[in-house]
Amino acid sequence: MDLSVVGLLMLVLVGHGVGLNDLCQEARCEKHGPAVRFPFSLREKQPDNCGYPGFELSCTDRRETLLQLPNSVKLYVNKIDYASQLIIASDPDQCLPGQLRHFNLSTSPFKFGDMEQDDYAFFNCTSSKGDTSLQLACLSGPGYDIFAYFSSYPIGYSDLTSCTKMYNLSSIPREIFWQNNILHLNWSGPECVHCEAHGKFCRSKNNSAGLGTECYDKPKSKEDIKKKIEASGENSANLAFSTSFLT
Repeated sequence: MDLSVVGLLMLVLVGHGVGLNDLCQEARCEKHGPAVRFPFSLREKQPDNCGYPGFELSCTDRRETLLQLPNSVKLYVNKIDYASQLIIASDPDQCLPGQLRHFNLSTSPFKFGDMEQDDYAFFNCTSSKGDTSLQLACLSGPGYDIFAYFSSYPIGYSDLTSCTKMYNLSSIPREIFWQNNILHLNWSGPECVHCEAHGKFCRSKNNSAGLGTECYDKPKSKEDIKKKIEASGENSANLAFSTSFLT
């Protein structure tokens, strides 16, 4: 190919940021999985500096999107709502109550999205005499059942003679006990809602300390860029071919 054509193609590539600024482009663990972009980063598919600390995600062998919280709590990320700064997550073992004792969001950027939170007392009962609506089937087993009661619940209304109190937990979102294995988590910073509201993406502001962000236009898809490059290549080749008769 003529050098002039190569030069024009390189300008096109640079103009579209191909190979230069696309290291932090959206990534997914699988085709229909949640799109991962700032403030998140996806290990092995994006550099760590594409996101903020605490927002690192990874892909499992089954191509599930995985979030690891402090104390080895692991959740599948089903959806990321960037406009609301909300994650919809689930437990890999289909038993969110099983991870409750290890939940500690104080050192993570996330907080429970469900504002209905209560204190609970957990009981191990060898005879199923409790309120079945409070039974945690995924924690129960042959010969015993696990129940979670509101700490303010009048225990006198239930027969707990065959039960042993296990532990108390505070400020637990009610949705964890709905047994649909769905948990909502919010994050407040870095704040990108204003970018999403204007149809733009968000990124860390250069030379910014803390959680400074800025908006930028959504990048073209790979398919759009490919088509434009191909079209530009054809036009450049035609231009080179035409001008060759003038030299």
